[in-house]
Amino acid sequence: MKHMRHWWLCFMLMALGTIHAAHAQQPFDLDTAFRTPISERYVNSILPQADGKLILSGRMLFPGALNEHLLVRIEPNGELDPTYYASSLGGGKLRFWNGLAYVGANSTVRRILPNGYVDPSFIGMNTGPYFSSGQGGDYHVYPDGRVLMSGLHVLSDSIRGFEGFYCLVWFTNTGYLDTTQTHRTSDNAISSIHQQPDGKFLLSGIFTTYEGQPVGRIFRVHPDGALDTTFQTDFDWGEANAISVLGDGRILASGYMIRDGISDTLRMIRLMPDGSLDPTFNNDLSAPVEGLGNYSTLRHTLLVDGRIVLHGGFYQVDGEPRSGIAMLTPDGELSDDAFAGGGCGNYFDQLNNTNVHSSRGMALAHDGSWYIHGSYHGYDDGTVNDSTQRFVSRLYGLDVGVQEPQAPWPGELTLHPNPAGTSTTVQFSSAATRELTLVLRDPLGRLVHTERLPYGQSAHSIELTHLPEGVYLISVEGTAAPFAPARLVVSR
Repeated sequence: MKHMRHWWLCFMLMALGTIHAAHAQQPFDLDTAFRTPISERYVNSILPQADGKLILSGRMLFPGALNEHLLVRIEPNGELDPTYYASSLGGGKLRFWNGLAYVGANSTVRRILPNGYVDPSFIGMNTGPYFSSGQGGDYHVYPDGRVLMSGLHVLSDSIRGFEGFYCLVWFTNTGYLDTTQTHRTSDNAISSIHQQPDGKFLLSGIFTTYEGQPVGRIFRVHPDGALDTTFQTDFDWGEANAISVLGDGRILASGYMIRDGISDTLRMIRLMPDGSLDPTFNNDLSAPVEGLGNYSTLRHTLLVDGRIVLHGGFYQVDGEPRSGIAMLTPDGELSDDAFAGGGCGNYFDQLNNTNVHSSRGMALAHDGSWYIHGSYHGYDDGTVNDSTQRFVSRLYGLDVGVQEPQAPWPGELTLHPNPAGTSTTVQFSSAATRELTLVLRDPLGRLVHTERLPYGQSAHSIELTHLPEGVYLISVEGTAAPFAPARLVVSR
């Protein structure tokens, strides 16, 4: 134990040194050596890979190409990777799973092999006998590869009594309709799904009833889809495009929502665990947009330290100039810590005949850098104004980083996958010789998760749905714990 305490003190000193160094330098620096040649449309979702390459999903037109690409891979410098098969499938959300990738495509979900080709072991959902896709929505991937998909779709499973329109539909990890589940109905489409640490799902969309019962535009269901009546919101217009659950059970949501009987449109909110509005948060944030279309969609990214990055097509936030991206404090107040420059530059979208300057989200890379993505030409971080940035930009300094000790250890931990989304498996180089504790800490050294490890176990799976995106350190604590810590990147 003395050795463990000595190591942890050394780690904390290194982490503190990294924090001071990050604040002493210019944070959130733009990497001007990285740029993509994309000329038009948008990047909707990205998956950074361990080798520095990126999988992009969206509508992307490259110079010299006659048609748009919906799914591509780019090199670490931003150039198009010609070895990756750019199929016509894609455009929607990307998620890693077991070395493969799920992608939203044509109102369904497909599974993609590492070379870009469709995984033949996961069928096209519409080729199954009971399902026909309708209005697309969102999806959730379980650790075993099963998929829960929202939207509004048609089922024709008369044997089990599922006929008509359904808003929550479960699929096996081979793409067939899961006939063991109770699929759920609503009077309109569900557009957003977010799973809580306890397995329940937060849902949002333009519905008014669910399973015949009145619900607000954000509501919660049990893991099997049954309505959770202990959670109630009073939003009667709009929807949340992004949802995050904090460690204390409170909920962040971004989008455009109006409460029952109140005319003000809310854009960034925090809810209490029962669904009521948290009065300690800046729920009155203003983020006006220019133009029309889906570029005005408001989303957010939650950082490890609790700060919030706001994404959308806005030109100011709370009266201060911000273009497409802004930093908020953990309580929702506008911050000047980052993105106080010109932000995302204007791009004229000929398809929709409008100027846009929108970020759509961020993704964390294995080296601790972040990639912002959206629809913009040029990016100004307040220090560097680079007019050659296109649709994806790499930033450094958004996290203080987690340093791993270099001292030799008799055993090591390996993580798969890493980066990870909803779960990762910790593999030990040798079986534990006693019952130990697996510990996760954030870059500031704060304890965020612990799990007991049974005697003799050589691998252990950890659920990560309750953790925000960021860099974490996994260590094993116990008498004479023999394993070196490992660095984990959580990215969704």
